Amino acid sequence: MRYKALFFGLLATTVLAVGNPAGAEDARVGVLMPTSGGAAKSGQETLEAVKLAVDIINNVYDIDLPFARTKGLPNHGGAKVKMFTEDHGGRPERGQAIAERLITQDKVHILQGAFHSSVASPSSQVAEKMGIPYVTGTSESPALTARGFKTFFSVTPTANDIARDFFTFLKEIRASSGVPAKKLAIMHINDVWGTGLSKAATAIYKNYGFTEIQKIGYPPSVADLKSEVLQLKQYNPDVVLQAAFDADAILSVRTYKALQFEPKAILAMGAGFASPTFIKALGKNADYNYSHTKFHDALGEKRPAVRQVSAEFKKRTGKPIWDAPARAFTGMMVVADALNRAKSFSPEDILAALRATDIKGSDLIVPYRGVRFNSNGQNELANGLITQIQGGKHHPVWPSSIATKKAVFPAPPWDKR
Repeated sequence: MRYKALFFGLLATTVLAVGNPAGAEDARVGVLMPTSGGAAKSGQETLEAVKLAVDIINNVYDIDLPFARTKGLPNHGGAKVKMFTEDHGGRPERGQAIAERLITQDKVHILQGAFHSSVASPSSQVAEKMGIPYVTGTSESPALTARGFKTFFSVTPTANDIARDFFTFLKEIRASSGVPAKKLAIMHINDVWGTGLSKAATAIYKNYGFTEIQKIGYPPSVADLKSEVLQLKQYNPDVVLQAAFDADAILSVRTYKALQFEPKAILAMGAGFASPTFIKALGKNADYNYSHTKFHDALGEKRPAVRQVSAEFKKRTGKPIWDAPARAFTGMMVVADALNRAKSFSPEDILAALRATDIKGSDLIVPYRGVRFNSNGQNELANGLITQIQGGKHHPVWPSSIATKKAVFPAPPWDKR
């Protein structure tokens, strides 16, 4: 109980490190995560995955991953990763202030964050100004890598990749089911991340047989979605693409049921819909929603490290690892890979190492083909999968090579669930 209180009460700075061999300099990594605010549950578990990655890097684990069976960073005499974490609560201005403090006071060599794209944007601007590398494993807005920054690197798929996967899946299921779907709606939190999905979908929806689109945004602090859902109901789309965090994802589905809004499919950008909290809060009402995710434990059939890491994560949180924590874990492993290959922990040497990153997919716990950054700092080998909640559990339904269930399309009406 004492551990859980510490874990879920984490709102301030935390430092995680293990004593170094004599003479080895710590690699100082600043991590920005939301452990309070609307995405607190997801943020707490995502931070725990980053801490697990640091433990694996610093100590010896019997896991089939780089760094697991050695202590510290081998190329730097076993130097340990020392992690400085702070809670930004989903507030962009706080994220900016935290980044400045981590760089100027804690003297971190590299930053990782920030779950919210709206926080990653200003905090990485600080890093760019100060010449400090910044890696995200979780922030999906394509705008982040479109800024021409020299210090920013995104390991995760972006909203552009997710929109492409959504439409490819819809094209395939529309053909296989014989069910038409022409009208599209975008329901999104009105921040950098949510508007990223809206822009990405708007740019390509006509290429996939959709003829109409409606876009509805709402503020991050929304407490009532009746007006927005009534707009959706009047428009009557076949498919809704959605970007929502924990609280608003749950609120939206409750409002859909209350107002009997029944599209053929709701496809979400992971996040709140992929969180275990979503199913726990909604019960059977969570069924038939789709999530674009970058993790599922079915991956463990081909990558043993998936099950090994998930088991370690469950020891810490009581839950198997899921999308956002798995991506943040991967982000930290990419940071460790760059730090290990860097000639020194100077910003210039770390940046050079990041640009030269070439990690095989078999060395990851996510389904990416690997990690290799393009000239904008975007991982060009990132990809995801689509799950559907059936019987209170997420099941991969696309691509067919990893599917464990057949997608239910269209979703049944509320009174038939």
